[in-house]
Amino acid sequence: MKKLLYIFTIGFGLLTSCEKGQLVENTTYEKLEPSSTKYSYLKFLNASPGSPTINYYINGVKFSAAYTTSGREIGGFAYNGLFPDLGYATSVVGSQTLTAKTLSTATTDPGLEVLNATITPEGGKFYSIFTNGLYNTTTKTIPNYTIFEDIKPATDTSKVFIRLINMYTGGPTIDMVQDATGEKLVTALAVGTASPWVSIPNPGQSNKYAFRNSNTNLAISTVTLTATLIKGRAYTIYTRGIFGNTAFPFALGFYTTFYGTVN
Repeated sequence: MKKLLYIFTIGFGLLTSCEKGQLVENTTYEKLEPSSTKYSYLKFLNASPGSPTINYYINGVKFSAAYTTSGREIGGFAYNGLFPDLGYATSVVGSQTLTAKTLSTATTDPGLEVLNATITPEGGKFYSIFTNGLYNTTTKTIPNYTIFEDIKPATDTSKVFIRLINMYTGGPTIDMVQDATGEKLVTALAVGTASPWVSIPNPGQSNKYAFRNSNTNLAISTVTLTATLIKGRAYTIYTRGIFGNTAFPFALGFYTTFYGTVN
């Protein structure tokens, strides 16, 4: 029997929140087989330090947002904001225009376009798109974006899978080390790149990770990552911040990329 996947289609309906904090669901759901080639699957993370709160648009149509019942835009994604929190949002396939704009309700520069790019996602594929680089307050733009294809790791419900994405702007290449054992899980990862998936056969041994300059073997920061990881899932761990910038120092985050590697 084929297993089926339910993906919420942001382009066809949006979540609407009431003034009193109630959530009204009017999202349309479509029954899809896993990795259906009818759509591409997108996830966004705003890794641009200093960025205003933004929403994403595909071909001029709002792709991410939250509204009150009166139609007032209230939600968006500031620095370190992830959309969607769970899974991926579906999108059309092929060449399309990706833009980001400040909230229409913002006090400063409402509805201002701060990013304009062309992406070409393929049908049936999953992508993470990181807007990054220090927000330019003069030109009022997000200077860069990086797109990663998210390929599911091999099926194994006895292991945890992780990868590292390095968005520490201006920083060195990075080693990711399991704190308890000293084992290098990722070696010499350059800024703007993602490591392959790495399996952790015994995630209960240590969920604490340190990050080192691969050239000097010295800790990049006293900041470490302690995470609760569940077997059978794949996680993206990412670095962010601006090298030498005290307002936006080295920082870490992680999210579940795939829920269960046996869809």
